[in-house]
Amino acid sequence: MSYSTELTDDYMGILHYGAGLVTGAELVEACRATLQLLQNTENFHFDFIDFSEVTELRITADEFDQIVANDHFAAVFRPDAVVVIVAPRDDVFETATEWERRVQDLGWKTYISRSRADADEWLRQNYPSPKKAQVAPSESESSPA
Repeated sequence: MSYSTELTDDYMGILHYGAGLVTGAELVEACRATLQLLQNTENFHFDFIDFSEVTELRITADEFDQIVANDHFAAVFRPDAVVVIVAPRDDVFETATEWERRVQDLGWKTYISRSRADADEWLRQNYPSPKKAQVAPSESESSPA
């Protein structure tokens, strides 16, 4: 299979990797599997999709529509999701941009980059690990007694 899915160690993110020829059927299946995770847990708040090693993306209009419909349903469970896509190839970048346009009303924070390093940095800036998040002191803690 040229498209694989992994979970982050903290179970807050889902990582998708494509290599070689990636088909729309593989993407649809990954979307369905992701939706099952979202329906059954409170974890998984970001998707990181890396098409860096993809040489061809073969997707039909129907498969693309299925992915968009799936994402609209997923937004019911994760209205504040973060989605990052690495798409160095022009054709994949254009497909990702069209996807972003079609899900813009979901309220998700999305980012498409041609560079993995840039995408990693954007994710660090826009989705800090809950373990690293700073908690502001309450007024009683910050006021002298």
